Amino acid sequence: MDESEQSQLDLEIELIESSLLPSESLANTSRNPYVVDISSTASKLCLHITINDTYPASGSIGVEVKGPEVGREEAEEWRAWVEKRLKDWDSHEEYVFSLELSADISYPLFQVLTTHFLPLLAPSSPTRTASPSPAANNTDSSSTKPHHALLTSHHLLANSKRKDLHSLSSSLSLIGFSKTGHPGIMYAIGTREDLEEWIREVKSWQWLALRVRMTAEPIEGEEEVELGKTKGSESGARGGKGRGEWVEVEKISEALEWLRERGREGLLLDIGMGGGAGGADK
Repeated sequence: MDESEQSQLDLEIELIESSLLPSESLANTSRNPYVVDISSTASKLCLHITINDTYPASGSIGVEVKGPEVGREEAEEWRAWVEKRLKDWDSHEEYVFSLELSADISYPLFQVLTTHFLPLLAPSSPTRTASPSPAANNTDSSSTKPHHALLTSHHLLANSKRKDLHSLSSSLSLIGFSKTGHPGIMYAIGTREDLEEWIREVKSWQWLALRVRMTAEPIEGEEEVELGKTKGSESGARGGKGRGEWVEVEKISEALEWLRERGREGLLLDIGMGGGAGGADK
């Protein structure tokens, strides 16, 4: 690959690393060929990615799913699973490798990893002993308690993303807000399983520097939620609030006020957003 393509790949690696969950880490182990390993303390699986010098052409990305407990038979099943995902991805090459997508720059490696492979490392992914299958949900008792999550991005401008956030929050019964413009901020409240699915889905979209600032964590002081009953003040739609409550704000001060009403403005202040006199609105 030429110098401009190498610079594009380096940028994609940075974007991938910035979008990882706190439990996940990325290591660049070689540059000829370009090799990247992604692991997670919350998963027994890890990813070994090889990018050859024909990138971003079709077939230039190789992915291996590995793990200390992955035996020969399961490894073969993973190879078949990966081959199908990469084949399906390459069949949409005209879309994947286009650089003319509205509002966002296309990053093929970033897209394929966040769509198909990084979800395998999510905390909700169980240990697989038979047919590989990404993203199954845990159902222990802690999943009934209200949790919250916080994501940020370089910007949130595209109308398609804004509509999708409303639709996704409704389908997952989430309460929360998205702050449009620069930077983009997304904060959601719901059950742990719904939030984990929300994070996986949002991460699969095209983003410039998406960061998971806080993965699904329990909300201090909130009571358990039972389906059909509202026991906590922010139990989510499946706790009795219908289709969820998602709003858009345009300024950081409005995002801070939304959080301040719930005693959580520190979530933004702690990451340097909204500091100073009244906060910096963008």
